[in-house]
Amino acid sequence: MPTKRDYYEVLGISKSSSADEIKKAYRKLARKFHPDANRNDPSAETKFKEVQEAYDVLSDTKKRETYDQFGHAGVHQSDAARAAAAAAAAGRGAGGFRYGAQTPGGGTVDYGEVDLNDIFENMFGGGGGGRRQSRGPHGGFNGMPHEETAGSDISYPVTITFDQAMRGTTVEVRLNSPDRTIDETISVKVPPGVDEGAKVRVRGKGQPPPSGRGTRGDLLIITHIEPHAYYKREGGDILLDLPISASEAVNGTTLSVPTIDGPVEVRIPPGISSGKRLRIREKGVPVKGGPRGDQFCRILVQIPADLTPAEKEQLTAIEKAHAFNPRKDVRW
Repeated sequence: MPTKRDYYEVLGISKSSSADEIKKAYRKLARKFHPDANRNDPSAETKFKEVQEAYDVLSDTKKRETYDQFGHAGVHQSDAARAAAAAAAAGRGAGGFRYGAQTPGGGTVDYGEVDLNDIFENMFGGGGGGRRQSRGPHGGFNGMPHEETAGSDISYPVTITFDQAMRGTTVEVRLNSPDRTIDETISVKVPPGVDEGAKVRVRGKGQPPPSGRGTRGDLLIITHIEPHAYYKREGGDILLDLPISASEAVNGTTLSVPTIDGPVEVRIPPGISSGKRLRIREKGVPVKGGPRGDQFCRILVQIPADLTPAEKEQLTAIEKAHAFNPRKDVRW
C-alpha cells in the first residue's frame, strides 16, 4: 500500500502556517487540480482528493493537533476500527422485510427485500449497523443470550431547486412500515451547498431490526437538484452566461449581475471577447469546513440579427481597416 504524503507537503506549506495560509494554499491547489479543469489528465482527480484530504485535517484544529502529534495513524485510526468491525460482521446471516417511505405527494417508495448482511456497520464506531448480544438474569430465552441487531438504512430521494441546494432547506419526510408500527413525519435539514446525489444521514430513522431487538438503521436523504435557468455548477464554482452587445464589448461598461446572494456590480473591460470569464470572488457554492467557491461570468458578445446591408458593409470596412482576424491565434 503506498505511503501517504505528509499533509503539509501536499499543500506546500510549513507546520507553522496559519489557518489563512492553509486556506489560501488549498484554494490554489484545488483550482489547479480540479477534475473539471483537467479532463485530459487522469491523475488530476487523485491529486485533487489528496489536497482535499490534507485540507480536511489541517483546517480542523483538533485534527491538526492529533496529526502533528501522531501523524497519519492518529487521524485514520477510525478507518481501522471500521474495517475490523466489518470483518467481524462478515458471514452473519440475517433476515429482511419490506419497508417503504411515503412521499409528500402520497405515493410510496418501495425499497424491496433487504439483506442485512450487506448493510451491517460498526456500532462501536458510531455506524448504523451491527450485531451484539445481551443476557437477561437467566441468560435470555431458554438460557440462550438475546441477540440484538441494527436495522438497515433506507434511501429516500428528494428533489430540490438549485437555490434551495445553495442556501439550504428543510424537507418533510413521511415514513411508514407495512405493519403501521412506524408512521411518522420528520423534518430534515438539508445543508447549504449540497451537490447532485449528496446524502444527508438521519440517525435512527431507518428500518427496525428484523428480530425486534436492537436499534433502527438510518435514513439517507438522496438529493436531486433541478437545473437552474441561468446558473450552472462547476465543482465549488457557479457559472453564469452573460450576454453583452458589441458596443459594450468595444467600449466596456458596468453591469448589475445576479448571484445567489443578490445582484453585484461587475465592470466589463473595453475590448473583451466572447468566451472570456470574469470572476466574482466568493459568490459560488457554500462549502462546509472549506473556502467558498467563486462565480464566473462567461461573456457572450451578441450583434443585432437585422443589420442592413449598409451597416454590414460598415462593419466589414472597420474590420478591414484594423486587419481584424478573430482566428489569428488559433492553431487548428
